[in-house]
This record gives sequence, C-alpha cells and structure tokens, in this order.
Amino acid sequence: MPLFTVRFQGLLFKTHFEQLEKAGIVLGPQETPEIGFGEPIYSAAVEADSEGEAIERVERAIGRDSFNFSKWEAGVA
Repeated sequence: MPLFTVRFQGLLFKTHFEQLEKAGIVLGPQETPEIGFGEPIYSAAVEADSEGEAIERVERAIGRDSFNFSKWEAGVA
C-alpha cells in the first residue's frame, strides 16, 4: 500500500493523539500558521490505496471531533 501524507488544521487533544496512535497513524511535526496565531497544522503518515482513503482514515481515527478540523489535503509521501 502506498504511503500518503495527510495535512489538516485544528487543535488535537491528548485523546486525539491516543486515537491516532491506536489506529497506527504517525504524526509528523506540527506547524504554526503563517500569521502566528490560530490552530496548528498537522501532518500524518498514512498507508492507503488513495488520497481520499488516507484522509478518511485520519478522520475516522480522530472520531466524532473530526468536523472541528479543516484544510484537509493529502499527497504521496
């Protein structure tokens, strides 16, 4: 299965980190938005068959709070 990088913006809490780890999703370094405030941007390494599936895997791992996140994008790692 190909490896994709999924990027998204939002605020992760401890439970989110635990859920992502349990799903086997590895988070990369956190970025701060260019304007210097606001929610951080995360990147996650995900094995999936397509970019859409990679995003769906991260959303499922985050769970019911996934609607609080935005700027979802994926690309080949």
